[in-house]
Amino acid sequence: METVTKNLIRTGLASLALIWTATVGAVPQATVGSVDDLIASTYLATSSEAAEQGFIDSILGSGYTLTGKFDSAEANWQAVDGEPGGYAFHFADGTCGNGFQDTCSNSPDYFLIKLGTGGSPKDTKNYYLFENLASMDWAHVLLSQFPGVSNINIGRVSHISVGGGGTTVPEPATLALLGVAAAGLGFASRRRGR
Repeated sequence: METVTKNLIRTGLASLALIWTATVGAVPQATVGSVDDLIASTYLATSSEAAEQGFIDSILGSGYTLTGKFDSAEANWQAVDGEPGGYAFHFADGTCGNGFQDTCSNSPDYFLIKLGTGGSPKDTKNYYLFENLASMDWAHVLLSQFPGVSNINIGRVSHISVGGGGTTVPEPATLALLGVAAAGLGFASRRRGR
């Protein structure tokens, strides 16, 4: 009976240790905001600033310029509390360097994640462009956003490239309101002139 009790206590303590390990170091979802949107992905055979910028230009146009990258980013990812497969990267805590102009934005509008080699098949997509949403100083992704990558884990992240610039395109409804306001001003000034 005593052995059974000791085994139950050990099992209970081991379970508590697992629960504790799973939640310690996890960042609250309220801190990191919603999951960022994956807007494009591709396979690039060459890992270079020019190749990354070319991919960005093909999606966002030439207004968004990559200026730096967070190297060895896998060490800075944190699990998101209560979100299986959810991870967040706090830009301010990352190490900016080893490429581009080495100017890393701590709240980029977009970020580009490069996965390390070892994918199967060999031409599995290795670059993923995300639009940063909600909490701009955090990258927030799900492992499920990297389909087709064998053995996906957050340690596969090679680096995160960030930049600046880009113009926000107004929503059609906003443009319509501006048009109505301009017409109203024109009509009012015309009436005043009579």
